Amino acid sequence: MLLLTSALITVSLVTHAALAQLDSSQPSVDTAAANQPSSGPPITIATGKDVAVIPIQGMIYGFTLESLQRRVDRALAEGATLIVIELDTPGGQVNTALEISKYIKSLSVPTIAWVNNDAYSAGIMIAAACNHIIMSRSSATGDCAPIRLGGDMMPTERAKALSPILEDFRDSATKNGYDYAMFHAMCVLGVEVNLVEHRETGQRQLVNQADYEVMANGLTREQAIELVKPDQPPPSTIVVDDKGVKVQAPAQIGKVSFEVATEADRGKWKLIKQVHDGETLLTVNQTRALEIGLSRKTISHMSELEQWLSAKKVRHIQQNWSEGLVAWLVHPAVRGVLIIALLLGAYMEFQAPGLGLPGAVALLAFIILLGSPFLVGLANFWHVLLFFVGFILLMVELFVTPGFAIIGILGLIMMFAGLVIGIVPLPGSPLNVPNKIVFEQLQTSLIFALLGASLAGIGVFVLLHYFGSIPFFHRLVLDTAQSTQTAAAHDDTVNVSGSEVLGVGVVHVGDTGIVVSELRPTGRAEIGGQTVDVVSLGQWIDVSATIRVLEVHGNRIIVEPDGT
Repeated sequence: MLLLTSALITVSLVTHAALAQLDSSQPSVDTAAANQPSSGPPITIATGKDVAVIPIQGMIYGFTLESLQRRVDRALAEGATLIVIELDTPGGQVNTALEISKYIKSLSVPTIAWVNNDAYSAGIMIAAACNHIIMSRSSATGDCAPIRLGGDMMPTERAKALSPILEDFRDSATKNGYDYAMFHAMCVLGVEVNLVEHRETGQRQLVNQADYEVMANGLTREQAIELVKPDQPPPSTIVVDDKGVKVQAPAQIGKVSFEVATEADRGKWKLIKQVHDGETLLTVNQTRALEIGLSRKTISHMSELEQWLSAKKVRHIQQNWSEGLVAWLVHPAVRGVLIIALLLGAYMEFQAPGLGLPGAVALLAFIILLGSPFLVGLANFWHVLLFFVGFILLMVELFVTPGFAIIGILGLIMMFAGLVIGIVPLPGSPLNVPNKIVFEQLQTSLIFALLGASLAGIGVFVLLHYFGSIPFFHRLVLDTAQSTQTAAAHDDTVNVSGSEVLGVGVVHVGDTGIVVSELRPTGRAEIGGQTVDVVSLGQWIDVSATIRVLEVHGNRIIVEPDGT
């Protein structure tokens, strides 16, 4: 009997171990989300996978798709069997988000979107395309309405922009087991979201107000549609149509129609609670997202993710060095530094022609400023065209119509605008970028560009006044002893530089002279019987004009037209 009992216990233990091992090799059900509303297939998260985590951070634009595709290919080649897309984005180009959504849904391996920390607008489109969504603590997502730059959209424009967005959300909801009503409420004002439960089966679902009236209150479809119509048209706003004419347009309240309700559903459901009243666009934090079935789990750290998935291996697939370098070069702060290098390098090369290094630095900075946005799909041809048109206007000011000023100022503004706008993905259609994201990016680019130009201006001022005394640069000018010897070896009509004149005490502040070669703004003038190199304060001064010396320092003699 003892032997029989021992044998039974042994068999029981072996069987239990075998079943446990079998269970661990199968997809596990996420019990945290088991009772959440869902109209799709049962929620299962495959465990024991080789997991690749691919971060998407910042604004969504063309380069984001290219980088994602390369990193997914790299992850799959390294043996990944589950892709986690880690999102922290304010949104971006919706057309790019549509392409990313399509790409994600075409992958042969399961995908999870990890909202860590935010996924607004285009970000939620990408998240919805994944098989599952998880969110970190203190995270948020939603708000996916397209907005035109500079104002509201006409009804036809809005309908055109919304159509592909809503269709993509509908496809993602069907494929991944989400309730479409919550995505609809993220895109369109006036869409209410109600949580209802089937009176017999206990199934829960998120529905809009039209579906709710049929399913919970037992109205016919005709009665429901009549009931959800607004009592009066929404207040109008002033918008500008395609011809530039200001017109009255109704506020952008979306049309609500049936998504899930049928005649067979009439009165068979009960209201659990209203999730969203439709007064705003739906935005949810991680807690509400978990309650309504949008999020499957709240996970804030990689260790939690690894434990939840019982992952065999978890690896981060970051951008490679070239992708990181290109993305770094279009950062507004880096472009501010490049503007400093461009302006200072050009100024130094102009003041000491043939030096080489400052000119090379300026040229390299110029190439990076104009070229790097193309590498990440931000710039368009007209950004570069704007810069070069401005450059041409500046050259016209300098060599054709000196002193007119307006043309030169306009040229400088156009050049500066070309550099600022180069990293801002301005939309070619109304659904490209929500305007708040564009304006934020434009504001950041403008601030750093202005900061760079201001610091470059300070640098030019320092070089202008202390060029000859700065280490290394003092080698580019003659010292006092050498200048004295040079002056003694020549007669009174030789060409000398400012430092030489200063050395023999010929030129002083307040002296007057005659321009012998046109100042543009540098040139030569005869002062005190000597022909010297001079520079004006930006003015072009014609030959034979009388000038007055303002400053003498280093190898610089600064003059202005003599008005006396």
